[in-house]
Amino acid sequence: MKRMMVSLAWAIFTVSMAYAGDIDFVEDFALAKDRALSLRQLIPGTEDYYYYHCLHYLNKEQFEKAEELTKPWLQRLGQTPLLTEIQTRHALLTYSRNPERSLTYLRNHLNLRFDHQREMGGAAPNLPTVLDSKLIARETLRAFSLAQWQNLDNFENSALDWLASENLNWERRRNLLQRLTLPDLSNLPKLIADDLQSPHPQKFGAFPIHRQLTLSQLEALVRLRPDLLNHTVLVQTWIGKLHPGADSDWRRDPALQRNYLDRLQSFVDRLAPVHNSLKAHVLFNRLAFDQTRGIRD
Repeated sequence: MKRMMVSLAWAIFTVSMAYAGDIDFVEDFALAKDRALSLRQLIPGTEDYYYYHCLHYLNKEQFEKAEELTKPWLQRLGQTPLLTEIQTRHALLTYSRNPERSLTYLRNHLNLRFDHQREMGGAAPNLPTVLDSKLIARETLRAFSLAQWQNLDNFENSALDWLASENLNWERRRNLLQRLTLPDLSNLPKLIADDLQSPHPQKFGAFPIHRQLTLSQLEALVRLRPDLLNHTVLVQTWIGKLHPGADSDWRRDPALQRNYLDRLQSFVDRLAPVHNSLKAHVLFNRLAFDQTRGIRD
């Protein structure tokens, strides 16, 4: 029991000494008759050095010296809680000298706002009650987006139909063609023809909308760009458009089969000799069909 009491007493003494060691300088500084003399114990460049020197200057109302010392403190150690404390003390103690500066510091430090307006009873309201339609007008939003973006990323797909009628540069026109999913634009053939003649052109078939063209649109495109008629992808696309509808049993209906072969024959007759194998294939199927009908050319 005696040994336990001795151990407990030693532990209390050790803790008390450690705590006393932590507050040694605070006591020295607070109780010193000459605080400037006690400050010599501190190591220059440490936070205690800056803090207690600034505190001493503030107590002596040497505000300029305190403010000057905060500059190397901030540069060396950054915005620490102790530095904020000294700056706040400085702002409060110098209020009588420069009220506006002190208030500005407090507003910024505490993030204070004083933008509330006094409510005047019975006064006519002077705030707008109607949204200015020009702010959200199509022309306003279009001009803003075209000024901020080089492409059409800020436009939704629903805007592509009326953007197609705008005077777009080649980059935006290509971006529009890349995003189109339906061939429902009246000037689509011209857009594609112009794109194929733009810088860094892509071949026909590079974009999904190319294969979505209707027969009349393919005809219009070939009129604008005759050299495309013998392009392999265009030929494949065109032939695919000549096929009877999915709801027709054309293989068992001679009239539908004849019309289909006539459409194929009419198209391949326009092609160059480079497509002779395709022409021969169509001709073979036409002759085979005629033979089943008792017709021999």
